Amino acid sequence: MKIKVLFFLLLGLLTHLNAQSELTKNFDFKSTTCTFPDTQRARDIFPLGIELIQKNLYLGSAAEIMTEMITIDSAFCDAYYWAGYVFRKSNMNKEAVVMYYIADSLAQNKSLEYKQNLASISMLVGADKVARRKYEEIKKYFPRSPEGFYGVALTSTIIGDVEYGLENIHIAEEKYKEPNADTQLLKAILLTLNGQHAESLLYYEKVKNKLAKTDHYNGNYALSLYEVGTMNNDEKMLKLARKLYNKVKNKDELTEYIRSKFEKK
Repeated sequence: MKIKVLFFLLLGLLTHLNAQSELTKNFDFKSTTCTFPDTQRARDIFPLGIELIQKNLYLGSAAEIMTEMITIDSAFCDAYYWAGYVFRKSNMNKEAVVMYYIADSLAQNKSLEYKQNLASISMLVGADKVARRKYEEIKKYFPRSPEGFYGVALTSTIIGDVEYGLENIHIAEEKYKEPNADTQLLKAILLTLNGQHAESLLYYEKVKNKLAKTDHYNGNYALSLYEVGTMNNDEKMLKLARKLYNKVKNKDELTEYIRSKFEKK
C-alpha cells in the first residue's frame, strides 16, 4: 500500500536544510567544496553572488553570476550548487535538480549538503529513484548522519518497500540526538502501512500536540484506530477514528484503502 509523498515532512526536511545552510557563514575562498578558480574575475564576482543569496536580494543577478562562474570553470561545483539554490528559491525545482545533480557529481561525495538538497528536491519533482539513490549514498558516505536513513524511510512511503523503511527509520531515531516529531510520525505511518496498527498508536500519541492538524496524521491515525477498534470491538476507538478522519481536509491525499474504511459506497 503506497501513499503520496508526505509533502509536509519533505518541507520539514527542506526547512532543516535551510537552517543548516552555509548561508550563515562568512565567505572564505578556502572553504569551498571544490577548488576555487584561480582568476581575478572569479574572486571579484563570486563573493558578490553569495552576498546576494545571503540577503535574498536580486536572485536573478545571483543566478547570472553563478552562470558566469560555470563559464570560467565548468568543474567548480559550488557554482552549480548555488545556482540550484537560487532556482529552488525561485520555485524552479526541475532546474534546481539539474544544477544540484551536477554539483553533487563534481563534488565526488564530499558534501552531505549537496546530496541532501538533491534528494529532497528530486522527491518534489517526482524523481523518487534519484532521491532514494542519493539517500543511500548519504548512508554510505556520511554514516553518522541520520538524514540518509530518514530519507530512505520517507521514500519507502512512495516506493512501497515499507519494511525497509521501518528498518531505516529505527536507525534514524537512534541517530537523532533528541526526539524528533517528524521522525516519530513517519514511523507511525510506516507501521500503519505495514499493518502494525496497535504498535503505531503509541507514536501517533507522541506527536499529537505538534502534528495533529496535518491530514496524513489524522488519516493514517484514523485507519489504525479503525483496525484496532474493529478487532477489539471497541466503539469508543471507532468513534475517535471517525472523528479524526472527518478532520482530514484533502482526502484525496490519503490512500484508497483508508478512504474505503470511512466512505459510504
